[in-house]
Amino acid sequence: MSIIYVDESGDMGMSNGSDYFIITAVKMEEFDNTKYCRIPKEIRQKGLKKKTKKIAELKFSNSSVLIREMFLKRIANINLNIYSLIINKELTQQKLKDNLPILYNYLIKILLEKVLVDIDKSHKLKICLDKCMSPNQKMNFENYLKTEFFSLFNVIPDVEILHEISYNDQGLIVTDFICGSFGYKYNTAKLKGDCDCYTSIIRDKIKVEKNDLFKKK
Repeated sequence: MSIIYVDESGDMGMSNGSDYFIITAVKMEEFDNTKYCRIPKEIRQKGLKKKTKKIAELKFSNSSVLIREMFLKRIANINLNIYSLIINKELTQQKLKDNLPILYNYLIKILLEKVLVDIDKSHKLKICLDKCMSPNQKMNFENYLKTEFFSLFNVIPDVEILHEISYNDQGLIVTDFICGSFGYKYNTAKLKGDCDCYTSIIRDKIKVEKNDLFKKK
């Protein structure tokens, strides 16, 4: 079975907030997923300060440089592929800005097109996302995703789509550190310093880093 985790960094709101919206997928096989999901527990047991151990959900945004590097170095030792879309919100078309659910589906389509070509279509596929959609949005999204899968492979997909609360899913916790690394890179690129200090740790696992979407050619 192939497993894909999908996470986001930044926000899709177009008037305020971050300059970038980043959506990242991580693809691996079931055997590697066991090691992937074990990372948060390993790090909590590595003699972290009591204050850190009490944090309900370890996240890139609330973690020290040490913890971020501990996560990423473990990720770098697992057989997986990373695919990321980096959206400069200033360049996003107005018609998409005015309908965020359509924009989200469009971005998921572009991202998963990159991932699905690396999937064995005979395998069962599990896709795990953060639980941030209404029931109606979930239904529309799942129908949309299955239709896209069929259009790519011309077969009825054996796909299980899970919408999980991130702090209850160890895989999503780990994926947050990957997505957060891209967020750090692009949001600090204008500042002095090593903006890719985190993504460089997982560089060999990054298969797609697309940052030219919506740019004028």
